[in-house]
Amino acid sequence: MQILINGSFWAEPNVGSGQYLHGLLRWLTRIAPQHRYMLIRPAYSEPGPPLPDGVAGIGVRTPFDQINRNLAKVYFEQWAFPRVAARLARHLGPAVLFVPYFAPPLRSQLPFVTTVGDIIPLLLPEYRGGRHVQAYMRLVTRTVHGSAAVLTFSQRSRIDILARLKLPSEKVTAVLLAAGDQYTPGDGDQAQAEVAQRYGLNGKFIYYVGGLDARKNVATLVRAFGLLRSRGSQITLAIAGRALGRNSQLFPDLDAQIAELGLDGTVRRIDVPLEDGPLLYRACTIFAFPSRYEGFGLPPLEAMACGAPVVVSDASSLPEVVGSAALRVPPDDVVAWVTALSRLIKDNGLREDLRRRGLAQAARFSYRLVAEETLAVLERAAR
Repeated sequence: MQILINGSFWAEPNVGSGQYLHGLLRWLTRIAPQHRYMLIRPAYSEPGPPLPDGVAGIGVRTPFDQINRNLAKVYFEQWAFPRVAARLARHLGPAVLFVPYFAPPLRSQLPFVTTVGDIIPLLLPEYRGGRHVQAYMRLVTRTVHGSAAVLTFSQRSRIDILARLKLPSEKVTAVLLAAGDQYTPGDGDQAQAEVAQRYGLNGKFIYYVGGLDARKNVATLVRAFGLLRSRGSQITLAIAGRALGRNSQLFPDLDAQIAELGLDGTVRRIDVPLEDGPLLYRACTIFAFPSRYEGFGLPPLEAMACGAPVVVSDASSLPEVVGSAALRVPPDDVVAWVTALSRLIKDNGLREDLRRRGLAQAARFSYRLVAEETLAVLERAAR
């Protein structure tokens, strides 16, 4: 069987869709080398990292490559990718298309499987975007119905997709994600020493990494931290991440909030390259993730895999990720966040217990399992 894959995110291994595609491809070729894998990518994107053994690649041009990136993207997804795939299948034999993000083609001569990680722009008003984003969402909301199967990253997302997209229940499968291989436990004392040297974070600190958009709810964490400091705690809060836009509704002014609460100097805004991610997880005293909505929620899983005690919102998919291995708090209950953080700061035994349980919970997730479950859906779709 030929598995012909939309490779739009291959050149972006640091973003969620790129991480997913990289992790999946490495394992698909290991567990099912009998299939042939072809990554079809748009020529307007960078080539990206070398392909894994057993994966061939081809770049496809569009008439809009030098004119308009958005038009080129839609043309590739809707016309170039399915047409090139159909042409390849005529020469290579039976095939299935795999679109590993929410961009299924309107028409395809071949069966295709689409991954819909989440439908946040359809659920949360502040994420609806302008008319171009809304038009694009109307397009893919229509085209997804042509999928032979749909994959998503959690049971919570599956429920939302079934309710909003009106897909048949048997068509949507939840395949939970996994942390990358680099997220492993290590020497906490050594990690703390390196973080102190590189980032100036000395002593105990609470760590958050992720987006700074509204649903991430970082403002609640900052308010809870302010109360902790007002009660005499000497811990620091380190926030890694940057606002990706200027829309104040979508990206609240975090720096203004920090200044208003008088937390300058005790809240540290840091930039953490991907390769330093495991280091910060290993060094932190607590990892906190107050998000109101996640299609999966990878940072808490990465943190647990590195041995960090974790506190998360008891919302959307996050309970599926952490199970009983983290403290879970209502997302907007500032007092509950203060209580949970204070307990962990003071209770070494609780932190150690969560560390052990977190490592065990994280070990239940692997990209081998993601690949096995995805392959079963692809093979079923091809039949």
